[in-house]
Amino acid sequence: MVCENVPMKISPRLLLLGVLTLLRFAPATAQDTKQPVLRILLPEPGAVYGKILPIQVEVENFTLSSDWSIPGQEQKNPVSGAGHLHYMLDNRTIAATATTALILEDLPTAEHTLVVTLANHDHTLLSVSQRVIFNVVAPTKGLTRHPVVGSMAGVVRPPRVIP
Repeated sequence: MVCENVPMKISPRLLLLGVLTLLRFAPATAQDTKQPVLRILLPEPGAVYGKILPIQVEVENFTLSSDWSIPGQEQKNPVSGAGHLHYMLDNRTIAATATTALILEDLPTAEHTLVVTLANHDHTLLSVSQRVIFNVVAPTKGLTRHPVVGSMAGVVRPPRVIP
């Protein structure tokens, strides 16, 4: 027996159960994939530091790895969702590393801008980046201890990065 033009009645509960079942077993889409997250914990925005600057970042949904290629050479073990960090201070690259904590010494007295960006193994930058502006001032009386890193500020040396 064939029924034509006979409206079907579906209970709201059955319809809801069907929708929930479809959602539960539907394939993952690009929106379901967790995007990388990058946060600069130190330096704090607008904070004032001595000649020693602690840098601390936090990364989620991205694997930091020091196994990257040198630009122009064949890439070593490329992995999607993995790479390293590029640190820039005042528009100058200061480090490309998988390290999330650095200490910069002997920064000049001035307002500075730190930009940290996630990068693929081949050094191509991702669109995940954070920026912070902070100030460095010279100690006014002798040597002072930095409250976070506990090391001496005011040492006269060229700026350097300590991983």
